[in-house]
Amino acid sequence: MPKYNIRNIIVAFTVLLSVFQSIAQVEICGVVKTAQGKGVDFANVIISPANSPKQFLSSAFTDENGRFSITAHCECDSLLLKASSIEISPATIKIPNRSGTYDIIVDNKAIELKEVVAKSKKIYSQGDTINYNVASFLSQNDQALADVLKKMPGITVAESGQVSYQGKPIKNFYIEGLDLMKGHYGIATNNIDPNNIATVQVLENHQDIKALKGLRPEEQASINIRLKEGVKGVFNLIATLGGGYGDDMLWNNSAIATYFKRNSQFLATYKGNNTGEDLSQELYSFDNDYSRTSNITNISMPSAPGIDKRFYYYNRSHSATFNNVYRVGDSGEFGINAAYLNDRDSRKSYSSTANRLPDGSQNIIDELMSGLSKTNKAYGDLTYLNNGDTRYLKEQLKFDWFSTDADSRIMTGADNISQAGKTESFRLFNKFHMTNRSSEYRGYEIYSVINIEKRPHSLSVSPNLFPALIVGDALHQSVDYRDLSTENRIGLLSAFRIGNVTLHPTFFLNYTRNSLTSELPDFNNDLCLDNLNTGVKAEIAWRNRKFDISFQLPIGYKLFKLDNRLSNIATEKNRVRVEPQLDLSYKINSSHNLSVKSSLNYSTPSIQNLYSKNILTSYRQLSAYDVVGLFEGLNLYNTLSYNFKNVLAMSFAGVDLSWGRQRPDVLYGAYYDGLVERVISQRTNETSDMFSAAIRGSQGFDWRRLKIGLSASYSHYESPLLVQNTILRYSGDSFGLNGDISLTPFKWLSVSYEGKYYQSASRQNGFDRMPWIRTLTNNASLDFTLPWGITVGASLYHYYNNFNDGDKSFLLLNAEARYVIKRFTFTLTCDNLLNRKDYVYSNRSALTETNSIYNIRTRSVLLKVRFRIL
Repeated sequence: MPKYNIRNIIVAFTVLLSVFQSIAQVEICGVVKTAQGKGVDFANVIISPANSPKQFLSSAFTDENGRFSITAHCECDSLLLKASSIEISPATIKIPNRSGTYDIIVDNKAIELKEVVAKSKKIYSQGDTINYNVASFLSQNDQALADVLKKMPGITVAESGQVSYQGKPIKNFYIEGLDLMKGHYGIATNNIDPNNIATVQVLENHQDIKALKGLRPEEQASINIRLKEGVKGVFNLIATLGGGYGDDMLWNNSAIATYFKRNSQFLATYKGNNTGEDLSQELYSFDNDYSRTSNITNISMPSAPGIDKRFYYYNRSHSATFNNVYRVGDSGEFGINAAYLNDRDSRKSYSSTANRLPDGSQNIIDELMSGLSKTNKAYGDLTYLNNGDTRYLKEQLKFDWFSTDADSRIMTGADNISQAGKTESFRLFNKFHMTNRSSEYRGYEIYSVINIEKRPHSLSVSPNLFPALIVGDALHQSVDYRDLSTENRIGLLSAFRIGNVTLHPTFFLNYTRNSLTSELPDFNNDLCLDNLNTGVKAEIAWRNRKFDISFQLPIGYKLFKLDNRLSNIATEKNRVRVEPQLDLSYKINSSHNLSVKSSLNYSTPSIQNLYSKNILTSYRQLSAYDVVGLFEGLNLYNTLSYNFKNVLAMSFAGVDLSWGRQRPDVLYGAYYDGLVERVISQRTNETSDMFSAAIRGSQGFDWRRLKIGLSASYSHYESPLLVQNTILRYSGDSFGLNGDISLTPFKWLSVSYEGKYYQSASRQNGFDRMPWIRTLTNNASLDFTLPWGITVGASLYHYYNNFNDGDKSFLLLNAEARYVIKRFTFTLTCDNLLNRKDYVYSNRSALTETNSIYNIRTRSVLLKVRFRIL
């Protein structure tokens, strides 16, 4: 198409959108300061129309020097500029509706807010910030911030420690405006004493890059923790010593050191236990920084059941973490994060796996398994950040390392099988991000990521279950998987702007080089896969106070090259691909928001599915891929979301609908031959469809600190499946219902409950639907506060599964007593009072059914003493 035609289309599109609404835009900046000229940091500045003071237009927080910058749209003649903070008296000034610099003079005398002193309001909002008064949700038994977050309406905490608001994971976790944890915020939520926290702030529409404010909206909320004044500048050291008895002697010890100042923060921990406490969850990173390699060959270990890990985790674990951040200059910060984990995990289980075959029969495998794994893991991060009003710079260097040494024994049929597996992984990761804003809409952005990984791993198995293919009584498989990848883009913040419409062009260049070498007697692989994706992306955005519409149109040249270095055969494939994406958000009002997303993309080949010589991927599985050549898949994904909130009523709700379609070029499946199986592949034109719907609600009450959460979900899928060299289709339906309640009916009594119901069924085309599998989980706790500082508690865990053989229900009962005297807290716990030895559970995935019996921890008693050293 000629250039002038494209330009005419863009101009016509721009004019058409501008007809709907033309609103003047102003940029207001200034300083919030006291009469003595001292800037006030982290004050909330709100803009409202002068003729409608209650209407909210935009807001921002001041930096450490009291400076702020806000962009607003309004047709009124004058605006109201309001500044507020817990430490100052609210101040309002009237300004003309035009861009300019306006300072706000405030009284630096701390005031007593009505909601804190008079009414103890649990939740209140300031513009785009929702404030949760921690004291209104805190109970005597809460040991960590995560315990309190779970009681706050609109906020959920997953078992992994990930925090979500209104159903979406948060983007950033701040402490007094500083990003101390750099994605590893589980360390903070599990170790910061909630008694030291004044307020949990949810920052909606929070653009963490100041130079992009007003240009790029942010869907994910962030959380900021406001500490009590007496905590700042005070070094705290809290230790815990614990000992007891179960199957063996038990110990549980920890030390937590914190130091929070305005210009620096410090958090260090040590933990060690053999009581089933999982220390690895605290070390998870929630910043979407993922590893690019994975194990090709794996040792088979007992699969973990779906109950609280402390009930079945036979461990011996130690972890240490160090987290430090310093302010640098007016808008910079430098962070250091490091952690180390040493873990020993012992498991035992029995399982029966039934795989349905195309003729309707089943291939059944029974396994009695015991295993032991030893893991060492460490990471280190160095981060420099300069987040100015017009310039943003982030440089982050990360190093990850882990090693696992495991062995297990399996009895299946007449075979007694021993395994040994080792994995070692090294990873170096660098991220560079710079944004420079020269004017209101002009500027550029540069983003670059480099990832280098090496993952050698091996598996030894005895006896050899594949004597017809491989000679020898035992097998040893070694694999080395490497990754060198880089993602780069450079773009203009705005090439041009007409009304509320802007065009953002970006050039991108992504390159990945994967190599895979493997050695097995008579079967070796030596492959190298290069993947180049480069092109331009044009984003057309139309934004005003209510609407945010973004249409992205990336046009990329993709080159795939596979080099089989053993056979000296290289294959190559190149394509020009268009992968559009549409994002629409409609802010109906301050309580209602609607969003739509739609995207189309092509999946890329993976070296894990391209090797042609057998690899022993497990003790009873050989894998090799017969499909020759490089191939892609097509993916279409659509979502519709509605969110509601009423902060004054403490009500939060939402609805999520999604539909996706996948069309893979190649299907992967399994060919079963009794105990052993091999992975197979076949080209196909089949498609798979998935539809899901979810509704969620969370309601808080002033009465008795009551909080009720409820969610329901439904999904339906239809997919192809490759089994025994036959492509069959199957469909499935599932329904889930979750609920949680927390209540303090009296000062001396607190109650919490969490329940989950789930049912699912699948059907192979041409056969009757398989029976519904139904599970019910109930988890309840009760805490009494007695005189003399004594608290007595009990917790109950109940699980029901209609597919279980024999006893379909499982019950665990635990008790706890706590005594507080000055700086010391004594806690006596008794877990598994009924002394259950095994946990029985069943599961179904696609057309595979699994029934398992897992050895759990027996009755145990543990005494812990927690005390403040400094």
